[in-house]
Amino acid sequence: MEIAFVVYGEPTAKGRPRFFRRGSFVGTYTPPKTEAAEDNFRSQSLKYKPERPLAGALKISVKVYRSIPRSLSKKRMWLAEKGIIRPITRPDGDNYLKLCCDALNGIFWQDDAQIIDMSVEKYFSERPRIEVRLTTDNTEELWAIGERTN
Repeated sequence: MEIAFVVYGEPTAKGRPRFFRRGSFVGTYTPPKTEAAEDNFRSQSLKYKPERPLAGALKISVKVYRSIPRSLSKKRMWLAEKGIIRPITRPDGDNYLKLCCDALNGIFWQDDAQIIDMSVEKYFSERPRIEVRLTTDNTEELWAIGERTN
């Protein structure tokens, strides 16, 4: 099974947790910008959610398309749009992936531990967005079939 969808808007990476102190108590919280980005991502992806959270091993592929910087020359803008020049600056790809996984956890799958393969690609585009492809891995089913035939 495969689920693919696109979330439009400028991609936001997962922010680091923040800490606060009240007397001897130390607590953590998620930055408001990250919470807003997760809520936006979740709300745009809900129309693609399965009836029940997926079980078993999963693979996730995320393609992040960031806005093309206006500081680039026209030639470099064209190269960026064609995918020849790609973003090598922060935020890191894994932080984009974390935001996607945290937003979809418990809705598209039961637990993050089910994800056995993940990939992130970063590009520039005139239409900023995040493309997500989620596929089930039927390796366990194949093992079960093999066990029955022996």
